[in-house]
Amino acid sequence: MMPNYVDISVHAFPEGADTPKRLNLVARSLGFTAIGLTAHSPYWSEFSDSNAISGIEIVAHSVRDLRKKIAFFSDTVAVISVHGGDEQINRAACTDDRVDLLMHPERGKRGGLNQVTAKIAEKNGVALGLSFGYFWKTGQVARSRMLAFQHQNVVLCQKFGVPIVITSDAYSHFDLRAPRQLKALARLLPLEDTEATAALSSVPRNIIKRSAQKEEERA
Repeated sequence: MMPNYVDISVHAFPEGADTPKRLNLVARSLGFTAIGLTAHSPYWSEFSDSNAISGIEIVAHSVRDLRKKIAFFSDTVAVISVHGGDEQINRAACTDDRVDLLMHPERGKRGGLNQVTAKIAEKNGVALGLSFGYFWKTGQVARSRMLAFQHQNVVLCQKFGVPIVITSDAYSHFDLRAPRQLKALARLLPLEDTEATAALSSVPRNIIKRSAQKEEERA
């Protein structure tokens, strides 16, 4: 049976180049059953003309700013992601159980995760977001550095049971990749095919299900 693949972090206009409808159509033609329309917080707006999952990727300048934005968006969107890279932001995101995804924590000076943050993320159900969008957009040196950091983070997540999500992190329909292509890239990391499949299907779907449960509890 074919897995129900989800690309949980796709960026639509005005942040990206394409409408939600076009991104949805292309993603489905590639083999996805759903996408998550995720806007970085400076570009946030409601996507009224869409059947896609709504998400936010919070860009925060401090831990205090992050907490304020999490509080604001926690009742607004289905999926809350945090734009990682800064070590303090990475750690603060992992300590808040309202956060679903810590995206690309490796975009700082170091790998972004350590044993402490991995343990905290597992306790609070915060998943690691592996963005493969950089792979087609960076030079060889930067690409090798990012892969090395992602490899390090995946090993930590496997050790401590942190959920992993894979996304194309697309900004246009040209950036979207089929699940088989994303799983092929995942082999460059220590991810088995079953783990990569879960990172594109059951894990993002569990995040969406958890969000729906939270919404029911608030109602």
